[in-house]
Amino acid sequence: MDPVIAGSLVSAGKNLIQGISTCLTPDSEGVKVPRGDFSSELEKAHAVQSADSVHDLDSLRELLIKDPQVAAFLEKNPDCQIYMEKRADGSVQFLSSSGETLLLDKESQTNQFANNYIDLCLEENKNLTSLRPDSVTFEHQA
Repeated sequence: MDPVIAGSLVSAGKNLIQGISTCLTPDSEGVKVPRGDFSSELEKAHAVQSADSVHDLDSLRELLIKDPQVAAFLEKNPDCQIYMEKRADGSVQFLSSSGETLLLDKESQTNQFANNYIDLCLEENKNLTSLRPDSVTFEHQA
């Protein structure tokens, strides 16, 4: 047998055996997933579940009032009528009779609460207004 061919066969066999043994040997480190990724995804999933689990207007109103952005907006407009309306992109906008507006980030939990509030108002025929047909009123004084 030709020594060049024999050497090539031995080399190919060695590479094949090493490749198979590498695939069968478990990797001691495994796949590392950054810890923050799982935690943040879990919090997002829990936040969506929490937002969907609130089913009454008073609870949703209280959750909205506790949000710092909404609280600051309401504080600036103490004696004004406040309306809420959904926007085409899924976000919710607060409108004051003074002309000021507050646009919620569509990815925020507060936006989810606001969407639920509007949907529930429409389902129960509460807080509707003829002045703004696609909006609901938001009572912020207890």
